[in-house]
Amino acid sequence: MDAAAKGASPKAGAIKDSLGCSLTELSKDQALDAGHMVFRRKAASGRHRAQVATPAQDRGVLIGISLVDGHRRSLREGRAAHDCLFDHGDIYLRDFEENYKAEMDGSFDFFLIELMPEFWRDAEKVAGVSPDVGLARQLAKRDITLYHLANAVLPLLEDPELLDSMLVEQMATTIGAHLVKRHGDRRSEATGFDRGLGSVMVRKAKEMLVSTDEEDGTSIAAIAEALNMSRSHFFRAFRESTGISPYQWLLKQRIDNAQRLLRTTNLPLSEIALHCGFSDQSHFTRIFSRDVGVTPKVWRQRVR
Repeated sequence: MDAAAKGASPKAGAIKDSLGCSLTELSKDQALDAGHMVFRRKAASGRHRAQVATPAQDRGVLIGISLVDGHRRSLREGRAAHDCLFDHGDIYLRDFEENYKAEMDGSFDFFLIELMPEFWRDAEKVAGVSPDVGLARQLAKRDITLYHLANAVLPLLEDPELLDSMLVEQMATTIGAHLVKRHGDRRSEATGFDRGLGSVMVRKAKEMLVSTDEEDGTSIAAIAEALNMSRSHFFRAFRESTGISPYQWLLKQRIDNAQRLLRTTNLPLSEIALHCGFSDQSHFTRIFSRDVGVTPKVWRQRVR
């Protein structure tokens, strides 16, 4: 998205990434694959004057959310030229199918969402909308909701140990649905979002969530498909029925199961972690401590 060189244009021959950034000049360069979209963070600090260019390509849509104030940019997209000032919460939305050139002045910090072409082929499953809905082009338009959603993803980019495939998928679904609802160029035809699931469907969803395994690929998408609904419809209907999101419900089951094993067995923490669906003991300890208030070891000592 962005490239920067302190006080000058990027050096000739500088290595650039797929978005035209000079890799040596970035203070942050993070990425997370979320299926139909890729989350990125690109930042450069200090006084910068930089240029970036990407040729037209079949790659989908790019959404940028400024995380800081005062980023200036002069850009050319197709035949159109613009001068912009981005403050925190300001976004841009552009097609990769247009040639793009930009000159930037000053530091920047952007959260980027690369929406793959596959998103639109599976739009009904991903966001509960018909696949012919597109996104309206935006330039320095404020979207505080998207800004806050971006900030919720930042810890996952900073620390790979925090990654949880279901949480990443849930965030991608929420962001995709928001983009279509807020910036769609045709009103989405989502129906039934305010209705919860029936008791049989809730039971089936919970059974599938409990059996979720990183290796067998069970996910919100698979559960939604089994219930014959889109991912965002399932997510909202489950929350309407239970009061919490699928991820929060699953996490609660894992913590409850871990507490039972801590209380009734002498299994080491590493085995309890894997048995309850955590990636390792460190992941288990971090999540347990956050939700319960003490480490698993301390909790076990107290209940005994």
